[in-house]
Amino acid sequence: MTTTIQRPSEALVLHTETVRTVLPNGLTLLVRQDRSAPAVSIVTHVKTGYFDERDDEVGIAHVLEHMFFKGTPTRGVGQIARETKANGGYLNAHTIYDHTSYYTVLPSSSFVAGLEIQFDAYARSVIDGEELARELEVIIQEVKRKRDTASAVTIESLYALLHDHHRIRRWRMGEEDALRTFTREKLVGFYRHWYQPGNTIMAVVGDVDPDVVLREVLARHGTLPAGAPPRPAGPLEQALPGVRHQEWAGDIAQQQIAFGWRTPSLHHADAPALDLAGVVLGTGRASRLYRAVRERQLASSVSAWNYTSGDVGVFVAHAESPSEQARPATRAVWRELQAARTDGMRAAEVDRAQRILEARWLRRLESMDGQAQYLASWEADGGLALASQYYDTLLSLDARAVQDAMQRHLAPGQVSVVSYRPEGSDEIAADVGALQAMLDAEASMGSAVMVTPIAATPTEATPAHADAPVAANVVRPPSAMSSKAQRPQADVQGDVAVYRTDAGVPVLVVRKPGAPLVHFGAFVRGGAVVDAPEHEGLARLTAQSMLKGTMTRSGAQIAEVAEALGSSVGVSAGLESVGWSMSVPTRHLPAALELLADVVQHPAFPDDGVETERALALAEVARVRDDMYRWPMRLAVTSAYGTHPYARSVIGSETSLAALGRADVVAWHAQHAMRGPAVIAVVGDVEPDEVAALCQTHFAGMQQVDDVPLPALPWPETRVAARDTRAKQQSALALLFPGPARNDPARYAARVLSAIASGLGGRFFEQLRDVQSLAYTVSAFPVERRAGGAFAAYIATSPSREDEAREGLMREFAKFREAEPSAEELTRARNYLVGTHAISQQSGGTVLADLVDAWLFGEGLHERHEEAARLAAVTGADVLQLAQRYLQPGLEAEGLVQGTGNS
Repeated sequence: MTTTIQRPSEALVLHTETVRTVLPNGLTLLVRQDRSAPAVSIVTHVKTGYFDERDDEVGIAHVLEHMFFKGTPTRGVGQIARETKANGGYLNAHTIYDHTSYYTVLPSSSFVAGLEIQFDAYARSVIDGEELARELEVIIQEVKRKRDTASAVTIESLYALLHDHHRIRRWRMGEEDALRTFTREKLVGFYRHWYQPGNTIMAVVGDVDPDVVLREVLARHGTLPAGAPPRPAGPLEQALPGVRHQEWAGDIAQQQIAFGWRTPSLHHADAPALDLAGVVLGTGRASRLYRAVRERQLASSVSAWNYTSGDVGVFVAHAESPSEQARPATRAVWRELQAARTDGMRAAEVDRAQRILEARWLRRLESMDGQAQYLASWEADGGLALASQYYDTLLSLDARAVQDAMQRHLAPGQVSVVSYRPEGSDEIAADVGALQAMLDAEASMGSAVMVTPIAATPTEATPAHADAPVAANVVRPPSAMSSKAQRPQADVQGDVAVYRTDAGVPVLVVRKPGAPLVHFGAFVRGGAVVDAPEHEGLARLTAQSMLKGTMTRSGAQIAEVAEALGSSVGVSAGLESVGWSMSVPTRHLPAALELLADVVQHPAFPDDGVETERALALAEVARVRDDMYRWPMRLAVTSAYGTHPYARSVIGSETSLAALGRADVVAWHAQHAMRGPAVIAVVGDVEPDEVAALCQTHFAGMQQVDDVPLPALPWPETRVAARDTRAKQQSALALLFPGPARNDPARYAARVLSAIASGLGGRFFEQLRDVQSLAYTVSAFPVERRAGGAFAAYIATSPSREDEAREGLMREFAKFREAEPSAEELTRARNYLVGTHAISQQSGGTVLADLVDAWLFGEGLHERHEEAARLAAVTGADVLQLAQRYLQPGLEAEGLVQGTGNS
């Protein structure tokens, strides 16, 4: 008997499988048992955030979040993180406008230990005054990092411009001078007032018994006195904003442009329609803004969304553009916004948006932590009944309802516009009047995008280019997915069924029962490293240009089909591999596999499509210089690798990209994508034989050909460095040392060393961040590649403390060379690595990535199941030997972006 689902939300089984209990003291507990992986997530959701702060305490909720991990009467500073690591898990937190969320994810066997740690931090944080003073310096570094991020500054400036009274107008993390005034007494007062059981939701999802969870929570949280703080409403807006405009300049490479409107809260009947409007306009390659703005080379990125929090909402359209294109980009964005509002949308556009939202919802619920965060947030907003209603409304609205909501809330006379431009570039408009005149000229132009009918298969599509004949080798979908005649034989290796197409391309299938999504892709070894030095960026340009059309589909049709399936074709172009992948609800796998195969094997490479991607790559080259992580890393890499292929830029350079054209990408595709060391991999709740039959049919054009190994990676014999000076509030430093290659057994010792050094509870974190208050961000990690590896470290700090940060990093590396780590450190690091690896396997996307990595770069599929044993075998002597071999002073390559102290 077939069960018919009457409402979309009926497919969300956690809505009916979650046990909700309100403890006598008011704390709400949500528990769902999920046996799909041996993991558990514990979320403590406190209904307190930036909106609950008075004007004289802006940022205090975020400061308290940091102090949550700073110790209790029985656990000293760092002990909470160290114990969580020792139990094989990780923890973190975030603060936003209406809540603060603390979460930990552990192996399910460590549930009780993890719960005890979380309870201790929630109920007994000491908020030591000296620790607070040190942590405030760290938070100030975090604020500076955000001030150096152009997009973050732009959006928060938009919120400030749009509102006169509501607390969303404030710089939410607080300002440096005000933060320094926070005292322990002030923090304790905020903590005692808001962190009460009646203001707290706990969500637990994983391989746990709900009765056991309730018993353990009652034994801890149930002992707390009842309490629920009053929540006086914050100030609300008294009048409509009218048209507002703000522009300023700074040391940035790309111009930021954002439009914003005030919109209603999540509980308003129009909220789902405005969410859909944002997706129609700004999500995916088939969206209006992508096609009208990015595809026309007016912006390097463009998006739109409706954000709701508490009692407020904001609708935003945001573009990042070369400054010389900023005005045309502004006009183009406005034209599409007004066309959607006045002329409406096609039913197919709304249907596409609904499929995207459906798949996005399922992706969020793929992991234990995603489920727990989902349960807690919806409970805070009104409960799972509201979540079901909202989901059903999202997936049932029509185009007219979306247009009506836009007309009610996105009036052209109530928009605020901000522009953050590079120094020396022209203003978009001199004042509000000039801006309004420019926008009025575009308002009645109608959409510049012609929405084409969605074509699910090549047989339903028209040729993308009239002068391009349909290729003789274009494959058609099989008559039936289960055709027994097409089923090849599998070589079963553990949990992987291994097949080969007639041309020798391996097909790897992992069945993941119960998974709502199937993840799959085609991957080829050989990315930027196979590009000629003068052709840097060619591999990535080719991979991206393949989405611009095939012999039977236009680029728009590729995007529309993919997004109608709830996905997009993702491109991963790196130094050593290139791949094309998708993830879709399982029922869409046949159509999605056919689409992906068409993109991979039959790209048409239209001249205008290649030129668009080349222009966007040039814009990305400029964007990298604005990134305070990627740019110093790039400087360090070029210093370390010299003329080796690993020194090549995946994106390319202004010089190399200027020389590339269609003939180059056609040749790269034929030589490396169609003939190379390839693999096709599929992970999901699928029948392996049926999937293999589909892959045999659809990917018949790819041929397996081995490649030539790269030369060994040399390393400079003396210290090398490269630097850049920017008008930034921080200096960012990257260090590279030599390290073990991908298949060197010493790589496991490098991972253990990284776990000892980095992250919450790590040496670098505790010494450089907690004790010295040098940075918000400090990390150390291995880089594993076939021809030779590296070990990297990164820190960002105030320019005045740059030397102190460098010396601190080198001093911590010296400690690893001088002595073995303690037995406690070693055990904690190994448990953490083993536990987090096991936790990660609940994600089909992670399983897919591990599968492909083991096949293309590893010793074989068996190594996936040897991870725990190999990590457990690492000794203190192994870590010491690794440090003494690789982490020697004088071998480091440095990349520095030196800030001037302002931005």
